[in-house]
Amino acid sequence: MEFQKIQLTRQKTLNVTYKNGDGDVINFTGANVVHKDLRDAMNALIPHLGIITEQRECYGRSLKDVQGDRITDDNNDSVFKRFTCESVSFANDEREVSLTGQRILMKRGVIALTTPKINLEDNDDYNYNDVLDLDLDALKFETKAYIEERKWGVKEASIDFKDIDPFKGEVKADEVPMDAQPKKRGRKPKKTA
Repeated sequence: MEFQKIQLTRQKTLNVTYKNGDGDVINFTGANVVHKDLRDAMNALIPHLGIITEQRECYGRSLKDVQGDRITDDNNDSVFKRFTCESVSFANDEREVSLTGQRILMKRGVIALTTPKINLEDNDDYNYNDVLDLDLDALKFETKAYIEERKWGVKEASIDFKDIDPFKGEVKADEVPMDAQPKKRGRKPKKTA
């Protein structure tokens, strides 16, 4: 399975474009929610997205320091609170990769972020290619499990109460007993005579 694109949708499902063993390009659209392991694998790419796009929260910090933000999430400048990674695009037999995500602004709104293509075999592009390659392997493993092994997350179900009568057997609002008629209000009629 040679991946071309892995995308996490807003509904927390997965869209994947890949080549199978025969060389056919397959566009897979998942209908089920992704497993927590796949979300974690996608979130592991957030520090890479921040460092490659030179965001201020990552400026002058090592990858290990930026990854440490996950442990101390009390900081508002944590990359894990301010950024999302939504898709990964592969090119040249998965040797080049580009990450796409969003930065959540302090005052309403988001900015789309896309990294330039990073050559995983050339350390001149990015100092942490080895770690990025391992994080991408974890994402590809979880994506393959989602497609082939049906490793899906559990979606909360809702109950539809349209056909259920919660007051079964009791008096309904539109039924009024005959002896309890409402009193008439208004003026008394004038007596003539």
